[in-house]
Amino acid sequence: MKKLLTIFLTITLFVSCSDKEGRKEKRMRQNIESKLKPMMNDPASYEFVSMTVNKTITVGERKEVITEEHLKEVRDLNERMSIPELLYRTEAEYDFLKNQPDNDMDAVYFVDFVAKGTNIYGGVIQSNYSATVINDDELTVINLKKDK
Repeated sequence: MKKLLTIFLTITLFVSCSDKEGRKEKRMRQNIESKLKPMMNDPASYEFVSMTVNKTITVGERKEVITEEHLKEVRDLNERMSIPELLYRTEAEYDFLKNQPDNDMDAVYFVDFVAKGTNIYGGVIQSNYSATVINDDELTVINLKKDK
């Protein structure tokens, strides 16, 4: 009976963890798609190909880089050169990090995203994108760019 209970609990734990990760990846994909489609020539032609999280950085690692001093430098740079995208990314990440007590938790995901769509000539092309996603409750996409 104990073996049966142990097997049941192990299976339950495995299924619940994989389901949570599956929901996270689904939400991440939806968020990337919502940023990507408006950038496309023909959003209606969008077709998902693949998504791979190629790098994950912990809260502790990011806190070493995204500091209050770093944020101040980016704000000063924005005043001189007007770089609102960099300012947005830095502020969003800093706001997330300052409220995270667990330095071992995932903070940022760097994602490779591949999609198909129709170009201006009517041909279907496949394009690669790089996305940066914060591991907040919404899985906020703070950067999305088309790879060359």
